[in-house]
Amino acid sequence: MEAFCVNRKEKHPLRALTMRNAALLMASLLLGSVALAGGKRATAQGPSEQFATAEAMRVIPKGATITNTTCKSIDVGASSRYQCSITYSP
Repeated sequence: MEAFCVNRKEKHPLRALTMRNAALLMASLLLGSVALAGGKRATAQGPSEQFATAEAMRVIPKGATITNTTCKSIDVGASSRYQCSITYSP
């Protein structure tokens, strides 16, 4: 019985790791955009420049003044995503 448990334990970590990787991949694909705000800059990704810019603007505080907006294209497989950064002053 002891040897059976050892073999069983050896198989399941690989399966668990594969399941975890699949879950992380699905979660990242399901999230349409990612918005981060730190200091005086907001960054977001999306399927278009307009979408990414709008997502970044959502995290900017009310009353802030936008000083700069930049976007770059990120090739993902056969399609593109956009990452836009907005710099602002409070």
